[in-house]
Amino acid sequence: MNIVRNLVVIAALVAAAFLIGRTADAQQDRRQTKPAVWEYRDGANLTLVQLNAMGAEGWELSCVTLYGKDYYYILKRVKQL
Repeated sequence: MNIVRNLVVIAALVAAAFLIGRTADAQQDRRQTKPAVWEYRDGANLTLVQLNAMGAEGWELSCVTLYGKDYYYILKRVKQL
């Protein structure tokens, strides 16, 4: 009976040590990771050809809004350092 209880306690301690170690590693990874720096571009009434060309340059469509009869586009990409 004591052997089973001891094995359960040891297994719990090993699992807790594993989880604590993983949490510490994750926190250290977050501290070392720098947040992305974005650059933005806008345009009005862009065609699909223009949007595809910008997409090939790494631009991502972030927002589209209609103002009157015109569509305004906001695009973003990670800033090239």
